[in-house]
Amino acid sequence: MFDLRYCQPIRRFLPVAAASLLATVIACSSAPREGAVPASTGPRPASGPGLQRDLRNISFDPAPLYRQMGMIARGLPFPVVGRVGFLASERPDTTHVILGLSFAPSSLTFSREADTRFRGAYTVGIVVERGGERVRIIDITESVIVGSYRETGRTDESLLYQEIIDLAPGTYTMTVAIRDVGSQRGIEERVQMTVPVYASGVLSTPIPIIQVLPRVGRDSIPYVLISPRATVVFGRDSVVPIYIESYDSTDTALLMLARNESGRVLWSDAVRITPYRGLSSGVVEVPITRLGIGVSQLSFVRESGSDTASTYVFVGFGDDLPIARFEDMLAFLRYFATPTHLQALRDAPEEQRPAAWADFMKQTDSTPRTPVHEDLREYFTRLVRANSRFREESVPGWMSDRGRVFVVLGEPDQILEPQSADFQRNRQQLWEYREQGIQLVFFDQTGTGRWRLTQTSEVRFETEFRRRLR
Repeated sequence: MFDLRYCQPIRRFLPVAAASLLATVIACSSAPREGAVPASTGPRPASGPGLQRDLRNISFDPAPLYRQMGMIARGLPFPVVGRVGFLASERPDTTHVILGLSFAPSSLTFSREADTRFRGAYTVGIVVERGGERVRIIDITESVIVGSYRETGRTDESLLYQEIIDLAPGTYTMTVAIRDVGSQRGIEERVQMTVPVYASGVLSTPIPIIQVLPRVGRDSIPYVLISPRATVVFGRDSVVPIYIESYDSTDTALLMLARNESGRVLWSDAVRITPYRGLSSGVVEVPITRLGIGVSQLSFVRESGSDTASTYVFVGFGDDLPIARFEDMLAFLRYFATPTHLQALRDAPEEQRPAAWADFMKQTDSTPRTPVHEDLREYFTRLVRANSRFREESVPGWMSDRGRVFVVLGEPDQILEPQSADFQRNRQQLWEYREQGIQLVFFDQTGTGRWRLTQTSEVRFETEFRRRLR
């Protein structure tokens, strides 16, 4: 576990096993994006009908969501998520800018040491510009040492890098580049940010944290470890810890508002932070049961109502699972769980959904001794592949006949497509599953790519499907 007593306050690589964070499998373009990510005044509220509402589109890629939340986010070949926060410094003309980045060990190239350990290395380049002039340049090479080969393949963003830079208030462009030394894979992102002035009576940026020692004065060094993704797991984690400061030692009472992605207030509560020398500070633990699945905006308001500060957090389902609402997840699970299991989840009141989901995970995990639900991970891997391979007009790939067979039974041992007299019509495909002794026949009667199971094959598939659910 990371120990804040040994944290370098201004810069250093922070290796922690962030086991409580959502593991992700990110897949998006590696080409640099045009423009920049605004991260100064906080992320903008999600708009429209919501995130991942269309069951035809299932994605393991949270990068667009994180960018929508005002964060740095890139996908393969070097998945990175980052966040910028601000705290007051001792001097009113300077503000602490805290940059936190998280990425996966699998992004790095490791070589074996003399013992059983493995070493990887990466570079971080940070350039801060104002009005075309470079005001800060940081260029660092860092090493990562893990204890086993298995750890080198972890896909969760369990490696953290944090930098604290002191800047005068104003508008800046910050370019962040991370690169694996062994392969030269990497990313480069530009962040537009407005560094605030922290006068008396102003609230700091609410910062989702992994650990913190609350400051007792503006002259205290920030010992805070940011959670860049601010992501927690529904049914496993209980709270989202948020660190906040008010630059008034008498301002200890705040109102917290939690809103969903459509802006509706889910919950509000009065919270208190501790007064010290010239500031008040503290950690607010937001219960996940009050938030629900998806993006939530957390706003803090001073008792006088003179200042408001906001941040975003995300509540997900767990490792390598798609971003979805609770109701959407139940639809995705139609080929995985029994109707009884799904109905139990569907009938659970909102405040009991985390417990119901935790029970569901236990009941459906064939290897409960491992920390990962391998069955569910494999299921969604097949589901995403089916959605891509078997898409038909107006029918999601995973819900087509070939798609649902693939999701339930996996890749066939052999696919045969006998030639017919009419190459355009009455085409057939024979899928063979040798271990199960199953042969399924699909036909495309119209030649338009709408493949359907024959009646006999439909019965055979449904029988095998029900057997597997039992």
